[in-house]
Amino acid sequence: MEPDDELVVAGRYRLIALAGFGGMGRVWRAHDDLLDREVAVKEVLAPDDLPDPARAKIQRDTVREARAAARLDHPHVVGIFDVIQASGRSWIVMEYVPSRSLHDIVISDGPLPHRNAARIAASLLDALDAAHRAGVLHLDVKPQNVLIAEDGRVVLTDFGLATMITAPAGHDEPLMGSPFYIAPERVRDGASSRQADLWSLGATLYMAVEGRPPYDRPDAAEAITALLTEAPDPPQHPGPLHTVIAGLLTTDPERRLTADDARLALRNLNRRAVGVHAVPVSPRPAGKAVRYRSTAATPRWRGLLVAGIAAAIATIGATAGVRAYGSESVPAAVVTPVSASPTPPSVTLTDAVRDDEAPVSLPEGWLWHVDTAGFALPVPRGWQRGTTPDGVCFGDTNGVRSFTVEPGGPLDGRPLRRWQDAEQKPPPGYQKISMGPLLITGGGADWEYSWQPATGPRMHTYRMLLAAGDDRSYALTWTSRDADWSLDLPVQRILVNGFRDSAEPAVTWTIPGP
Repeated sequence: MEPDDELVVAGRYRLIALAGFGGMGRVWRAHDDLLDREVAVKEVLAPDDLPDPARAKIQRDTVREARAAARLDHPHVVGIFDVIQASGRSWIVMEYVPSRSLHDIVISDGPLPHRNAARIAASLLDALDAAHRAGVLHLDVKPQNVLIAEDGRVVLTDFGLATMITAPAGHDEPLMGSPFYIAPERVRDGASSRQADLWSLGATLYMAVEGRPPYDRPDAAEAITALLTEAPDPPQHPGPLHTVIAGLLTTDPERRLTADDARLALRNLNRRAVGVHAVPVSPRPAGKAVRYRSTAATPRWRGLLVAGIAAAIATIGATAGVRAYGSESVPAAVVTPVSASPTPPSVTLTDAVRDDEAPVSLPEGWLWHVDTAGFALPVPRGWQRGTTPDGVCFGDTNGVRSFTVEPGGPLDGRPLRRWQDAEQKPPPGYQKISMGPLLITGGGADWEYSWQPATGPRMHTYRMLLAAGDDRSYALTWTSRDADWSLDLPVQRILVNGFRDSAEPAVTWTIPGP
């Protein structure tokens, strides 16, 4: 939708197209002619059926809250540049964030895995903490106001720009907020506090992992009634984040999970979850060297990688996403054994890595491997190394577990689009489990699915795109049998957590903590 007539607000903000709308106004994508940049402009519109005094109060309150939010300078809070009263309306000029809302993502793609939702939760908690310290309450935290940028950044928007719901009996003025995400004490007592924002955060996370709000009712009135009289609907997708959600959705604000407690719980949850954050491993006994075999020093021998691994790589590479990095088929791999034998004479002492020098602690049965392709990682002893046209594959001798590393170019700020494009040509028997951005430095995205090769058992794959600076990236692919997925998760965790870019060995893809 475009403006009927070209409209320039305050002589500089040229409205281009409608980007979104709600009960309290419209958001336009606009151009700041003075600074020559793209911005978002919120046009505040009070409902027509309100009496004039109430409309005027809403305009004043909205502008006051926006001015307060403009004091915030936080990466997870949308930036507010200007507040204007012109043409009989209020306008709020904000940072323009190319993104999708959390609501749209869940509605379109389905509920998020608890791992991804926990990372979003940590960012939102940071945003609310920054606002609360500045004396600003949001009062309308909901999935529609959570933006997931193309680079994975999480942004909380619409401070003080709540929609309106019917006030309960005994209230003399409208109550602001979304009926499906408002805290019960705000409806019951009209009380607005930091704890009310935390309730709304819990309701937002509930929707993220369940695909529906905690009081999913046909209309707002029924939802409010349930809010005041019933417990939240039982979860249908249980997982570790529900412990945090339950603490935030405690009816009594005095007993509700505090921001500090929620932060600690999320940190513990992220540390336990399988992902790209570090998981501490007990150190091995002193004096045992952790060695690797350099592919430059190890004699190569040519042959076929175990059939199961080769088939898995070929299927994934040909049909499920390696296309973002290159070839359409994977021929027989060139295999180099990864062994625990003593370092050969051609490898100097500096090539051996000891426990106290390794970037991660390795459990028994693992060795540290530095690859000529420019990366390093822990590898189970006895696994084999194979090459494909686009990368390097490591697999066990039984051919049922493999880990592939594919170096690539810059992600260009759109890692999720890589997986979305790859999904257009899925492998046989494809069943999507999850797909979403990774909240890591430089951006990233992950994708989990199961599939059925032409022969053999059903397989399960987890893929990650990771930025490694501005000019390169990695695609990591872990595949094992679907029936063994849970049993193999510890192996996946060590491989992913230990992966390093040799050019920047100190870099880890750690999820920013709460």
